Amino acid sequence: MKLFLQLTCFLLALITVNMSYASEREITICGWFTERFFFKIWSSIAPSPNESRIQSNPYIENVKFTTSDNRKLNGYVNYARTDVARGKTVNGYILMALGNAMISDQIIGRLNEFSEKGYDVYIYDYRGYGASEGKRRIHAMIEDYKEIISHLNKQYQRTVLYGISLGGAILLNAIGSGAQFDRAVIDSSPSKFSTYGCPEEIDPVNNLPDDSSNILIITGQIDQVLRPAMTSQLRELAQSKGAMVFDGKNYAHPFMDVDPAIHKDRMNRVIKFLTAETESS
Repeated sequence: MKLFLQLTCFLLALITVNMSYASEREITICGWFTERFFFKIWSSIAPSPNESRIQSNPYIENVKFTTSDNRKLNGYVNYARTDVARGKTVNGYILMALGNAMISDQIIGRLNEFSEKGYDVYIYDYRGYGASEGKRRIHAMIEDYKEIISHLNKQYQRTVLYGISLGGAILLNAIGSGAQFDRAVIDSSPSKFSTYGCPEEIDPVNNLPDDSSNILIITGQIDQVLRPAMTSQLRELAQSKGAMVFDGKNYAHPFMDVDPAIHKDRMNRVIKFLTAETESS
């Protein structure tokens, strides 16, 4: 009986520690109600997981990432189209961070052009999205991407990041914390979160490196999701720090361009910037 009580106390303590550690990452930092409410809405707009979207692509494989607080994130990799027999090797990896109403199997199959440039392309569902575990919290998402970048950097020599909307803001926070990368495209991301009650330290404008010459900032003049007033400050500050910028006259929100030719132009611009060094080598 005594041994049983000791074991029970030990297990309860272990559970308490694990819950405390997990809740520490999944804290709400943008207002207890506001952050939970908006992420609930955004995640409900995202489609349900459906692997049939990518089953016909033999280069795509399901991958999992376990965070330091033991949350399993679901994702996919679209492998580089390389010819090992001819000495062609993988150029590096591209990590894409999605918008807040998107999931990985919805987009990974649309990035074949990226993998055709010799890169392994990774996309993960955010916590609480798709098939990923955990609570939908901005602080946790930022910390997750810091870990994912660090994990992938140990496997590849070249690090390339592509973030759209919320994903661009998350990647800029990872960059601002010191994450190592070679090139990054931030496409139609908000300049600030503090407008919505978040701490200023996670504002994308406060996480731009002093030398932003390896970053491309894209904004759209007809973006109805994040209007120009919400994105222009980030673009202008980035330009003053040496970033390449492009304000598309006919660009809407990423993957929402009505004209396929506009979407193709956008993707070509992104790919050209991200792969510039490897294409010239």
